[in-house]
Formats: sequence, structure tokens, C-alpha cells
Amino acid sequence: MTRAFTLLESLLVLLIISFITTLFSSEIIQTVHLFKGELFVLQFENFYKRSQEEAALLQKSESLISIALLAFLVSFIVSSLVQVRQKDTEENQKIEALNVAQMAIESHLTELSINGSDIKIKENQNLLIISNHGKEIMRLELQS
Repeated sequence: MTRAFTLLESLLVLLIISFITTLFSSEIIQTVHLFKGELFVLQFENFYKRSQEEAALLQKSESLISIALLAFLVSFIVSSLVQVRQKDTEENQKIEALNVAQMAIESHLTELSINGSDIKIKENQNLLIISNHGKEIMRLELQS
């Protein structure tokens, strides 16, 4: 005889899965960072356009200096955004490698290659070494 989940059990499982997904979802954080960065760049572009129009109307040399400074600031901010995106990508790759390692451990596998991660698990007497693409990412001491 098969037993089905009750409504309460189903809702509890759904709540737990939703909580875990939300808790570990770095894509939401990355999307927020990306949106903030794009909004900031758009505001700077708008300010840049307005300052160009004002410089054309006033025809002052000070305006040219401010535009050059603004262009420098915009390029600096854009390069900073690129660096932040690269760090986010690296962090996401590390998180994905740890998730794949967890799947390998739970599946009792010593090697698992999915989602761009190549996880190998070596277990000695009191040591568990996890590596990704040959680089050690975690070393755990096993307790007896």
C-alpha cells in the first residue's frame, strides 16, 4: 500500500525547499548588483549628456575640464563594476564546486564532473580532501 503526502507535509516540504533555494540563490544577489550597477551607469550617462549640453551653451573651458573628469570617473566606475562582476562569477563558481562536492559525498562518489566542476574526493584515514580541477578547495579532518 502506497502512502501519499498530506497537505501539511507537502506544504512543509515546499516551504523548506523554497527557503533553501532563496537562502543559497546567489543569482538574485547578482541580479540586484547588476541592476544597481546599470542604474548607476545610466544616471552617470544622463548627467554626462546634460553636462555636454551645458558646455555647448556656455562655451567655457571649465566645462571641458569637468567633462574630462566626468569621463574619467565614469570609466573608473565601469571598470570597478567589471571587477565586481568578475568576483561574483568567481564566487558563483566556488559555490557551484562546493555544491557538486556535496552531491558527490552524498552519492558516495569519488569523482563527479557536472556544471563546469570536476570534483575529486580523496579519503585517507583521518582526512577528506576535496579538489576541483586538481586544485584543493577543502580539507576536512575526520573524527573517529
